[in-house]
Amino acid sequence: MSIARLLQDWLEGWNTRDVDRIMRHYAEDATFTSPTVLLHRTDQDGVLRGKAAIRDSYRRRLEQFPNLRFELEDVIERPYGVVVLYRKLGLYVKNPGLTVEVFGLENGLVRDNVVYWGVEEVASQFRPRTAPP
Repeated sequence: MSIARLLQDWLEGWNTRDVDRIMRHYAEDATFTSPTVLLHRTDQDGVLRGKAAIRDSYRRRLEQFPNLRFELEDVIERPYGVVVLYRKLGLYVKNPGLTVEVFGLENGLVRDNVVYWGVEEVASQFRPRTAPP
């Protein structure tokens, strides 16, 4: 499968809320590094190890954010893998900036996956939720 087709299928998996479709592109021993992991698992180092752990996290995010949608901006292919720039709609901020996601590929599968949030998404985590009574 071409890199372009892999990414299109991955994005369509997210946008149709199909975890199996997303995960078919990951190696069994893949890693996923993201601020989301730290946000939801503060006792961890921000890295999920293994396809099962990544699948569980993705499933929970889809349940938590029923309006989540990725809007592709650009794809940059490199010898080590691919860099994807997209906007995450229906998540933390009303007007999201770009998220950068780097996929290290091996034998046609995602071996490592690193997410970098845009400044808008990072800033949203530091705003007060509600004032104490």
